[in-house]
Amino acid sequence: MTGPQSVMPERNAGELVSEGGAALSGGPAGDTGSVRESTLGLDRWRLRLSGPGELVADVLDVLAPPCAVSDAHADHEGHGWTIRVDYDSAGRLPGMREAAALFEDLPVVTVASTARLAVRHAADGRLHLVGSYRPGSWVAALEVAAAERTTRVVVPAEGPGRRWPRWLAQLFFASRMLGRWRLLHASSVAVDGRAVLFVAASGGGKSTLAHRACAELGAAFMGDDLTMVDPGGLVAGWPTRAAVPLALARTGDGRPLRQGTRSRRVFTAEEHRRTVSYAPPAPIGLVVHVVSGSGGGQPVTAAAMPRADLQTVAERALASPAQQLYSTDLLGLTGGPPHIRMAWPDDDWARRLDGAAGVRLSVADLPALAHLPVWPVLEPWLAWSRP
Repeated sequence: MTGPQSVMPERNAGELVSEGGAALSGGPAGDTGSVRESTLGLDRWRLRLSGPGELVADVLDVLAPPCAVSDAHADHEGHGWTIRVDYDSAGRLPGMREAAALFEDLPVVTVASTARLAVRHAADGRLHLVGSYRPGSWVAALEVAAAERTTRVVVPAEGPGRRWPRWLAQLFFASRMLGRWRLLHASSVAVDGRAVLFVAASGGGKSTLAHRACAELGAAFMGDDLTMVDPGGLVAGWPTRAAVPLALARTGDGRPLRQGTRSRRVFTAEEHRRTVSYAPPAPIGLVVHVVSGSGGGQPVTAAAMPRADLQTVAERALASPAQQLYSTDLLGLTGGPPHIRMAWPDDDWARRLDGAAGVRLSVADLPALAHLPVWPVLEPWLAWSRP
């Protein structure tokens, strides 16, 4: 095999990003538009974004909310990081053939289902990488400067490689928040300022109820599949793609998907935000555990859950170790913590759920859930939403 320098002899490990950094400090690169600076905040963490307006907007469109946006750029006493992004206006990123050779010769880490990072060089406190977001797509170049608390990214003008800044932003918040927050496989909405979580087995109706709540109760969406809960019971939905039952899809966008008897339309995170309103973090109000079962001849019945059962439901809804691993900044790309916590002791569920009621919703015919009368039976537990 050839080494990385023989693949790209005319470029050293830092040139790809340093040129982009110079473009950022000097103004717009080429015709990519004016430089924009914004700060995302969630919990005590702050992430500063700097780069062409449309690239910064790509991140804000998916992360705000749950994050709040401001123009303040304080250091935040060690709780901050900066992502500086620019286009490859000089055409210095490797082509697809060169990139393929790099990924054969260099240490490679798979960081998502299709996204891979190849480590090119590490010295003087800087880590240089090349990222392929999807096989066969143009790559991006990354440089991590830990002492400066900054990650610089140079992205191609089009294609999936533009998504690296968004991925890095999500990694920044997830890798830090999972030390205190808990990540649950649950959908969530905000009803009159309080969060309602829907917990169920895979295909058990979480997304259906969340989207029905938006359409029928005027709720604001929070999370389709992943929801985070902090030690004080504050809930934040986490951005993922959304799988909406065809009967509830408001537009023809997205990708059709059929699994068994279920027909859904799958939206990317940005597509979904064009169909519903999203809510910022909200205090927990209700946890609905959806189960398949007969309710004495009724299509839907509801019963209050004892506190012990509510805590058990929450514990079992914890995201899988694989999902937690993908949310860990193993390479320190955004200065993430070095430790990994794949499981937590049962030490604070009572406090996290202190403000929540729990109800078990029994559904006789889950495939018909999009049309069943669920809100009348849940109404006693949604008392705060009454006028």
